[in-house]
Amino acid sequence: MKRGMNTFEKVISELKEKLKEAKAGDKPSLYIEKVRYVQRLVKRYRERLEEIEKNIQRYLNEKSEFENHKKEEMLKGFVQSMSISRTDILTYIDRGWNFIAAGDYIDAEKVLELAMKKAPNNIEVLKLLGWAYMYDERFDDALILYQKVLNIQPGDAMARNNLGYICYKKKIFGEAIEHLSKVIKSAEDTNAVLYANYYLGLIYLERDMYNDAIHFFARALEIGPNLFEAKYHMALSYYEKGNKEKGWGLWKEMVDKNAYNRWSQLAAKRLKGQVVKEQNSKHK
Repeated sequence: MKRGMNTFEKVISELKEKLKEAKAGDKPSLYIEKVRYVQRLVKRYRERLEEIEKNIQRYLNEKSEFENHKKEEMLKGFVQSMSISRTDILTYIDRGWNFIAAGDYIDAEKVLELAMKKAPNNIEVLKLLGWAYMYDERFDDALILYQKVLNIQPGDAMARNNLGYICYKKKIFGEAIEHLSKVIKSAEDTNAVLYANYYLGLIYLERDMYNDAIHFFARALEIGPNLFEAKYHMALSYYEKGNKEKGWGLWKEMVDKNAYNRWSQLAAKRLKGQVVKEQNSKHK
């Protein structure tokens, strides 16, 4: 049990360090989800410790039974009740988080697949492995996992959100819109609603429905002003719509705000490309 608590304390310590290192626009959903994951762990450990305390009291009250022929079986049950069965799983989950945060999706998949064998219905394992599959573009595998999560926990907004994103990547637009719209209507998980709007913007941008795309990117930015990818794609929507000045202006805002963000760097390339075009046209 002590080892399990030490592992848990290590998870919290490492999470604090990761949050200090987090930059605006750098996968905020990953960090927010991890905070919630630790919060859930606190609650589960508290419940588990209360259960252990009850078991201790029960075995103390039934001390005489340890002296009969059932002593060995009861002792075995007592030892099992004292162990925190999630310790190994938490270690796998923590390693999986670290690999994903580092962009090492293959190793994340290996670790989390082992965790899933040990705990096939663990929601955190299923969702996190789904993340790794999504980043690795194994969309069919991720789809199966998130469907399983929703069968176990139908109200999981982030799982439904990711399912909508997978459908978008597989160009199943109708189903994607349905999933993402349900998340927005629920309005319970702010972070999930943020990404649902962003993903809907991507869908409409890909379908050349620029006004709708701009609408959803704008809503995403109202919730999360530092979601640089939403601002980048909103600028792209304006640009593709024909309002190039507006698009360039938004890209410039991104570069001015944080030139080191990877989406700002993409914006800078767009702006640089435009400068080159203008220079070339002058020399013609």
